[in-house]
Amino acid sequence: MQGGFHPSPEKVAADIAGHDEVPMLLLRTAKAMVERMTKPQVDGQPHLTAVHGLAARFIDDRGGATTVDVAHHLNITKQSASEVVKALEDVGAVERHPHPDDRRARIVRLTPDGEAKLAQSRARWAALEQEWADLCGADAIAQLRECLLAYLASAPAGTEPPSVAASTTA
Repeated sequence: MQGGFHPSPEKVAADIAGHDEVPMLLLRTAKAMVERMTKPQVDGQPHLTAVHGLAARFIDDRGGATTVDVAHHLNITKQSASEVVKALEDVGAVERHPHPDDRRARIVRLTPDGEAKLAQSRARWAALEQEWADLCGADAIAQLRECLLAYLASAPAGTEPPSVAASTTA
């Protein structure tokens, strides 16, 4: 097994004994993965969070979006969405263009640099998923994916997280 987190046998036994419910394990795992993937930059670049990544994926999946679209997708205020877009703009990942139908609105699109950064991000997430497959087996990861997607598909409308809404509407 390569890299990755390896809990102690005692911790595994405690988890199996039911001390950690599956939803809590999912939250802890997601938090650990996001922290690992969004470590603060040491090269002087601004720190971008998972929310910035969700916004960039949404913008990319749609081929562009308004700040209002981003706010709705992320379930945040327009002001917060403006701050997310501004941070992406500050690192050269997006640029704003005139909206073809609304003179007041602007369309946000990824720049070539933003597309490259998003591709790098997706590659890092894929590598992390491969670590899971190395640790647990590819079949287990495929089954986990199916279970998670089944749960999300059964969630009441409007309760799914932003990344799910993008994958089902884009």
